[in-house]
Amino acid sequence: MNAELEKKLKLFVENKQKVEKVCAVEYDLNYMIASLILTGKNKDADVEQIKEAREILASKEGVFSSFRSNIEMAVITKMALSGNPEGYIDDVLEVHSKIVGKRIIDYYSFILAAMTIVDLGKKSDADRIIAKSWDILARMKKEHPILADENDITFTILLAMTDKDVDTIINEMEQCYTYIKKELKVKADTNSIQSLCELIIMSDGNLTEKCDRAAAIFSAFKEQGMQYGSYYEFASLGALIGLDIDKDELVSTVIEVAEEMKKNKGFGIFHTDTRTRLMFAAMLVAQDIADNRNMLYDYAVNGVVISNSIAMIVAEEVAALICTMVIASYSDNYTTY
Repeated sequence: MNAELEKKLKLFVENKQKVEKVCAVEYDLNYMIASLILTGKNKDADVEQIKEAREILASKEGVFSSFRSNIEMAVITKMALSGNPEGYIDDVLEVHSKIVGKRIIDYYSFILAAMTIVDLGKKSDADRIIAKSWDILARMKKEHPILADENDITFTILLAMTDKDVDTIINEMEQCYTYIKKELKVKADTNSIQSLCELIIMSDGNLTEKCDRAAAIFSAFKEQGMQYGSYYEFASLGALIGLDIDKDELVSTVIEVAEEMKKNKGFGIFHTDTRTRLMFAAMLVAQDIADNRNMLYDYAVNGVVISNSIAMIVAEEVAALICTMVIASYSDNYTTY
């Protein structure tokens, strides 16, 4: 493990320990989510700023609001990092109301989708993006009615920001899913395979080669004595497929980080299981490689961890597995869309 990666892991661990002071009754995974967001920005957690953001959120949203539930730690962390927490949440609430529209149910994914639009500076174009996103989701439901639902909205928001038309998006998604599921025969949950495909088609490049890379990395973990998660963790492989590094070296580094992470208080077997540690380790390694090789780290894949963790915590969303995602790092410099 190089010195910069050691430093990043140390920051991740310390940030988690700090944000635990914001609220003592959160799930450990929510603290890890907040820490990942902060670490992706190379920021130390400012507990007072996060507490202040929480008070601002509470003044605007009642205790029964979706914003005040399992997604709250991610929301207030982003608020604190924005430099203008009240202005930030006002923008998010405005976009969120457009996404919800006249729908009765407010999914966590709607909140994360709203933050995605705001963080990318696309608020002025929100109406067009949202309309295209719902069009994509409607087509997805038509192709895979069991797999696709409103929890995919943040993925479709991201897809709607690309230059690809809806037909191209749906065709590429179907090609990717069929190839991974039926030709590569990857043994992973079908919902998570679809989520990975949604991430894969967001970037340019040969579709088959990207799918092959994901499958090869997945297999490499098993070859090195570790089983990468095949359920809610699986789609987070999207963080690794575009990294310019030998797959065996990459996997070895992720495992090393996960094992080192385990030695720290709050990351042992009583708090975090092996597959979850591997997932967070993969995010940190992806950040490190992007930082040190001057590569643009695709914000979308980092945010998948947040989705996974929420799906793990909230019983009714476990079935959806990777239901939502939010920008966790590098959005300030993101220029692809």
